[in-house]
Amino acid sequence: MATSLELVFPWGRYHATPWGRHVNEAAIEWPPSPWRLLRALYATWRTRAPQLPEATMHGLLSQLAAPPTFHLPEFGEAHTRHYMPDIGHGQDLAFDAFAVFEPGAAIVVTWPADLEPEARAALEELAPLLPCLGRAESLCEAHLLPPGEHHPVGQPSGPVTRAEPVALDAADAPFVRVLVPELPLDLHALTARTMDIRAARRVDPPGARWQPYARRVPVTPVRVVHHRVRRSPTAVRWAIATPARPACRAAVGVTDILRRACLARYGRHFDGAPSPTLAGKDATGMPLAGHRHAHYFALDLDGDQLLDHLVVWAPGGLEEGVVQALASLDRLVGYAHVPDFRPARLGLEAFGDIAAVAPELMGPARVWRSFTPFAPARHPKRRTPWDQHLTSQVTEELAWRDQPAPTEIRPLEGDWLAFRRHRPTTDRLEDARRATGLEITFPEAVAGPIALGALSHFGLGLFMPVR
Repeated sequence: MATSLELVFPWGRYHATPWGRHVNEAAIEWPPSPWRLLRALYATWRTRAPQLPEATMHGLLSQLAAPPTFHLPEFGEAHTRHYMPDIGHGQDLAFDAFAVFEPGAAIVVTWPADLEPEARAALEELAPLLPCLGRAESLCEAHLLPPGEHHPVGQPSGPVTRAEPVALDAADAPFVRVLVPELPLDLHALTARTMDIRAARRVDPPGARWQPYARRVPVTPVRVVHHRVRRSPTAVRWAIATPARPACRAAVGVTDILRRACLARYGRHFDGAPSPTLAGKDATGMPLAGHRHAHYFALDLDGDQLLDHLVVWAPGGLEEGVVQALASLDRLVGYAHVPDFRPARLGLEAFGDIAAVAPELMGPARVWRSFTPFAPARHPKRRTPWDQHLTSQVTEELAWRDQPAPTEIRPLEGDWLAFRRHRPTTDRLEDARRATGLEITFPEAVAGPIALGALSHFGLGLFMPVR
């Protein structure tokens, strides 16, 4: 029964120059040479699986020295050009040619050998450790197929070309020369260094020969369309640089000014046009529902009780124009009537998915604790106890944000009423909401960010993961 090895290339590229060819000839080794594959397996054994017995590995490689058959995906030819600095401080043009195919497509290599159980177990352990085949850019995932299976199981599936060794005098169809080991396998020759082969004034490596392989050679390269799903960024992050950073209790005041600065910067880029994502309102001025628009957070990441970072997060995604406008924001000026804010310079640190931009807000965790106090969006009924009102409001807010119901909601002691609980540009001080710190425990770990209650889009009711 034959032995089949599946080689999956996640990037849809195979970079390898045939033996004896210069890289600037832009020649592509296709199919991959068995000589190269055996050298790669040997190197993987020595560097990543030295525990495998030497006798077993020598026997395995000797059995795999017979010319295999290849099942190849449809491919195209492509190259990139690079100008590399040379020793004379000039530039040399270098070509990087490669075969390109659908990402995730597989090459299946099938040997006629029926491996002994010990050798097959060794190959099954060794194959997943193979990091690449060819140059380092050719990331590869190798898997030993079940006995009797000779067809690719990797995704996506598509047309397959069979390439098999043929006798030279029978190769009347289009064929390519592929470097294979001579039989019996000479392990010393297989592991010879290229520089030693050149020093011995040899063109081809010892212990190897050229084997004709019949395969269909495309007259024109196949156009491979990469279907890339581009995800919109969901967050932007800045560092605050100012001699006197604001205290954590001023978070809502800082985020209110941040929102106004973001809207102004977007309007400057787009002739005063409003951004529904940043404003949280549609073209008619009606508030957006679903909490998919921008949240503005002010964070203390070094634990000194002073704000040091700002984050804008929109679960529904930030449009390209919004990202461009926010990336150009480099300062907050503030307003004279906001005493707990000082003008500050901003340093753009990152934009992208919230998990990468602000992992401190993500968790996952079972226990989440207030960074800023939670203020219920609704006033309690006259006869409803405050603790009961908190529990119902938190549970309701979590449900709106597709989070599970908590198992425990515990009030935290602290000077929570010292936090600003109103927007300085729209609300009056007497409109400040009643609020308190909470610790929320879930039945299982959940991912953030978690911001609940009134002014949650301005960083009030922001929770941080604990454990």
